[in-house]
Amino acid sequence: MSRRVAIYCRHTTEREKRAATKALRAAAKKEGWTIAGEFAADKKQARLSVPTEWRELRRFVEAGKADVVAVPSMDAIGDTVSLVLAEILWLQDQGCALYVHDAGLNTVSPVDQVLFKVVEALKAVDDAALRSRLARPRAHARQPELTPYQRSVIRAAITSGVSLKDVAKSLKVSVATVREFTKSQ
Repeated sequence: MSRRVAIYCRHTTEREKRAATKALRAAAKKEGWTIAGEFAADKKQARLSVPTEWRELRRFVEAGKADVVAVPSMDAIGDTVSLVLAEILWLQDQGCALYVHDAGLNTVSPVDQVLFKVVEALKAVDDAALRSRLARPRAHARQPELTPYQRSVIRAAITSGVSLKDVAKSLKVSVATVREFTKSQ
């Protein structure tokens, strides 16, 4: 039985789109696959993180109409590592293989199916790193490094109505430093 392939391109120019589609059609013919559908993001859609055409391709795959998704390059799948990893894992969950033309990657073959295991590991690492960044408490604003003399001058000047700019100028520190110190008092 011939595998059914869905071709997806995401390019900013019509010329790039035609070239990528032509290359993917030739690869499908070489592999003996039947082209079940073609999806291509136009100029406006290509700039989105998840173009409408990719969503349509997902519905196509969910409906069981494709066994393989063919893309010209990994960046056609998404513009962030997290998004690419998530989409590759989604394809695996759907029982759909992935063909990446410029990388010569074809997860139809058992050898290239190792990619799915590597992607699972990378996704786990990426998720753990994200959780760790989100769990970290935010650093508190550091106290300005002022000498005890500078602190006393600032306190006295502020209580007597001298402007922050004039205090900063006389102590040769930034206005932001004086402002930070006065807020912390």
